[in-house]
Amino acid sequence: MDHVLTTLLSGCADDRSGEPRSGEPKDKREAIRLRNRRAIIAAAGELATELGTDRVTVNELAARAGVSRRTIFNHFPSAQDAVFEYLSELVAGLIDGVLRDLPEPTTPKGTTAASSDVSLGDVYRQLIGSLRTHTLVEELQPVFSVDLQDTPAASLWGFRVTRTAVDRLNEVLRERLPQHSSFETHLVATTLINSFAECLDEWVARTGGGLDERGRRIWDELLTTALGVLGRGFDS
Repeated sequence: MDHVLTTLLSGCADDRSGEPRSGEPKDKREAIRLRNRRAIIAAAGELATELGTDRVTVNELAARAGVSRRTIFNHFPSAQDAVFEYLSELVAGLIDGVLRDLPEPTTPKGTTAASSDVSLGDVYRQLIGSLRTHTLVEELQPVFSVDLQDTPAASLWGFRVTRTAVDRLNEVLRERLPQHSSFETHLVATTLINSFAECLDEWVARTGGGLDERGRRIWDELLTTALGVLGRGFDS
């Protein structure tokens, strides 16, 4: 699997007050459009897990989502694009969850943001702490359960997810390390995300994506090795 690293789809809960919830569109057509899109993405994830990405058809997707074929094409060029959107949202949610668990950035008393003495090593250790609180291979099981064929579309999806992860991590690094240039933080973000992706690739190669006691042990060994190697560089 090429460079896999995502939001779990949230349902549209009923609001008994009849008023639109915060962040929801007040326009009924827009609300219907967004509801249909969510239904399509959720159905795409279910079908891909059951059948494999390349075997999901527009007819099956429309039937599972409860919409017409035309509605599918109003949102996605193909059924496979809907599957990739499902995977992208799932992975993006996981990334945001890890970053959200980081402690709030602080500036030591008497210093400015630009002169903060928070080091790259400090931020790296915070990231390790957040990563350790997440059972990542378990949270990524929906991705592993989907049969991703070695196709241009799958490669493009992998690139898109990796780029999104790098951009999100770079935002966090820029916020916490203002004394470093954007080029420097982007290099660090790229190194971290690509190293994590290599761990995932190696884990899948060794375990076939099986999440048992052996699979968990191998994942922990791979992650510990990667974090140790990277940590020595960031603290130098």
